[in-house]
Amino acid sequence: MKQNVLVVDDNPHIINRIIDILSDNYSNYNFFPAKNGEVGYRLAVSRKPDLIITDWDMPIVDGIELIRNLKRNNQTRNIPVIMATAVMLSPEDLKLALETGAMDYIRKPIDPVELVARVQSVIRVTDYYKLLLESQKKELTENTLLLIKSNEFNASITKSLKQLYEKISDKNQEMSSLYNKIVDKINSKISDDTWQRFEIAFNSANNNFKKSILSQFPSLTQKDLKLCIFLKLDLSTKDIASILNVESDSIKVARYRLRKKMNLTKEQNLQSFISTF
Repeated sequence: MKQNVLVVDDNPHIINRIIDILSDNYSNYNFFPAKNGEVGYRLAVSRKPDLIITDWDMPIVDGIELIRNLKRNNQTRNIPVIMATAVMLSPEDLKLALETGAMDYIRKPIDPVELVARVQSVIRVTDYYKLLLESQKKELTENTLLLIKSNEFNASITKSLKQLYEKISDKNQEMSSLYNKIVDKINSKISDDTWQRFEIAFNSANNNFKKSILSQFPSLTQKDLKLCIFLKLDLSTKDIASILNVESDSIKVARYRLRKKMNLTKEQNLQSFISTF
């Protein structure tokens, strides 16, 4: 599979040199040039490159601001970035670049051996991260199914208990109280335990989701966040209702209220909007 590399620099000769060096070593790379961070960001959003190599000192939007913009966007935050510069060479500059989100740092003039080595290193780390992410997503899928099945089982047990309770002819207050306690324990225990496992798996695969969505919509409640998580996973209204042990109409009402809190227009799809976080 072709790897897409975005090269951002206001000097076209440096862009061509980086492309020439990497082309000599990698035949499976596609390259996209950008003359500054503003153009680079637009290309990153539209092309979703596997790697970005960017200059630091550029007009309009420099390399540091480009990285900050990439990290603010959930669609681009995980794209690895190598910072290349001939000016910002101090230890403090290196620290700033790495803290901002660059994975590596290379000095100009570009040394071919160093460039290839650093690109190889970043690609290896990124490939490992992708495998880890896939593993986390698989675990999340398994926990989602477990959550649905557990709540379906929970509903069937409580339904059977209710049928049994209704067949008892000589009900009394003590029996009624015991029945309610059993049902409440089943509902809370299964739901709480399964939800905790599910939430751990979700947060591992989507570690910035809650922080990101709350930064834009701080008034969201815990119930709202739960619904957002299920919508992020593209679950149907029926499955969400099963997990939360409520009627489907309740989920439809909750979705409507969530749309209002997020000020979405009729043309905006709630599920698609939440998937951007």
